[in-house]
Order: sequence, then C-alpha cells, then structure tokens
Amino acid sequence: MDVFKLAFETMIVGLLAFLWLGIAVDLIYPPFFARIVPEILGKNDALLGVAVLSLAYCIGSAIIPISSQLVNDEHWPVPEDSIRCLVLEDQNYRLEKIGQIGLLKPYEPGDKFEVCHGAFWEKFRKKNEATNRRIVTWDTIREGLHKITEHKDAESRTQEENENKRNLDSILTKFQLIETKILSQGSDKTERLRQLHERIVVLRGAVFSGFCLLLICLFGSLAPANGNSFPWKRRVWGTLLAIVFTAFSVVNGFEDLTHFNISDIPALEGLLAAITIFGGILVYYRVKARPYMGMKIVLAAGFFAALSYGGWMWSEVIYDQQVVSSYAVFDSATTKP
Repeated sequence: MDVFKLAFETMIVGLLAFLWLGIAVDLIYPPFFARIVPEILGKNDALLGVAVLSLAYCIGSAIIPISSQLVNDEHWPVPEDSIRCLVLEDQNYRLEKIGQIGLLKPYEPGDKFEVCHGAFWEKFRKKNEATNRRIVTWDTIREGLHKITEHKDAESRTQEENENKRNLDSILTKFQLIETKILSQGSDKTERLRQLHERIVVLRGAVFSGFCLLLICLFGSLAPANGNSFPWKRRVWGTLLAIVFTAFSVVNGFEDLTHFNISDIPALEGLLAAITIFGGILVYYRVKARPYMGMKIVLAAGFFAALSYGGWMWSEVIYDQQVVSSYAVFDSATTKP
C-alpha cells in the first residue's frame, strides 16, 4: 500500500505542474492546443488516460526532489533546516521545563541552538532567556545595524561561518536520527506522522508549481502582445526584473558551484535562471493575446503560491513537533525499569 501512496502523491504533484506547463507551452507555441489536442481526443480515451497519468508520474518524480531542495535553499525566506532547528530548540526548552532534561541530547552534549537564528533578519531580534522567545526592540535594531556595518576580516568571517555550519549540521543530523528511529517503529504507531509527511511532499510540489506559475504569468504579462506596441513602462520593469533575477542566479549559483555540496544543489538559482531565459524569449518573439495574461492572474498565482508556502511551512512545524514528542514518549517508555 505504501507504494501506491507514494505513486498517488507523485501524480498529484505532477498534475499540479500541468497548469504552468500548459501556460508555458501555449505562450511559446500557441497552435499546440488548437491543433494537436483535438486530434488525440476521442481516439482512445483509455490509452490517453494512461499516458496522462504516466506523464504526471514522471513529472512529479522530477519535481519532488527539486522542490525539496527549493524550500531548503539558504536564500529561501524560511528554509526547512531553519524550521527544524527552531522547532528542536523550542521543544528542548519545553521538555526541560517538565523535567526531561537532556532528552534530546542522547548523541552529544551541549547543543548550540543559537545557530538556528543565523538568518539575516535574526540580527535585529534578541532572545529572551526566560521565555525562549525572540523580540524586536529599538536596541536590537541598532545592534543589528552595527553587526551589519562592523568590519571583519575574511578569515575570521569564514571561521565563524564554518563553526556555525558545523553546529547546525550536528543539530539537523540529530533530528534525522530521531526521525529515523521513530519511523522505524511500524506503520500502525507512526500513521499520523506518515500522513503529515505525505501532506508535506504534496505541498512542496504545490509551492514549486505556484512559484513557477507566478513567474511565468508575470513574464507573460510583461511581454508585448502581437500587433501591439511595447509600452515603455513594461519594458523598464521587465528589464529590471530580468537583471535582478539574472544577477541573483549568477552570483549565488556560482558560489554554490564553487563550494559544491551534493546535498545542497542551487535549485532556486537554476529555476530563476531558466524562467528568466523563458521570459526573455517571450519578450523577443512577442506573445499572442491571452485572457490569462494580466495582473489579476499574477495576483491569483501569487496568492496560490503564498497559500501553498504557508501550508507547507506550518505542516513542517507540526511534523517536527510530532517527531520530537513521539521520540520523548518512546524514549521515556524504553528507559523505564
């Protein structure tokens, strides 16, 4: 049954990609749906259904690992590793308060959870040790600005970054070990966790598809339509957008490639580069007027992407909390005399 569940999740992710793939094909080659689709409809519906599901499975199989890398990119607003680290810190604080001191530290002592707050905006927040919450005040904002402007030599900065990376990897590796131990207990005991994980997989694919749909609709709306002049405002905004995306992809993609890590591929940079090239082709060759090209559709695509991202992020938080709580219960049960 697990095989069929996996196939179902993969096909759902693949079917979600049909929308932005269809729009991309229609913008590049408008006669496709008008000429080819009517010829294959009604000929052999059973074979057509198998072909569609097979195509959805193949596309979904490709998107699932890429979407996992996308939402865990270091340049993503809130990457997956940061969420897991913050959840571990919060759960460790709560368990210590009820007497389960050291429960999350069976592998090595002294977790340095401050590395969980290594994001840019965390420079402007300060941790309240009494409540384990981060707050923003005028003093923390001034301290954050000072940290940004203070000068550090390249060697010291590199040593600090490497130390933080080692500490973060240690915390995340611990979570992976906890997750593996819990999920190996059998499907009947971990059914809720598996359901949450299935939801996360689908929502990751929805985030990927929503992000692609948003950018494709945006570039399609900025591209000039056949027979119409190209307004200078669209030309300026489209050029600036392409320059920003290209610069981001080149700078960060080059950095990731020069410091290559097999578990951290430049998914975000590659996706932005591919869609920017696609947008440049649309601008150069122009597009045929379509009803789905407009700012209303862009806003709708942005809402879908934001909704998918919010659902994924909160599902990830719930899943991580459930994993740690399950481990706490399991560890307490196994240590009883």
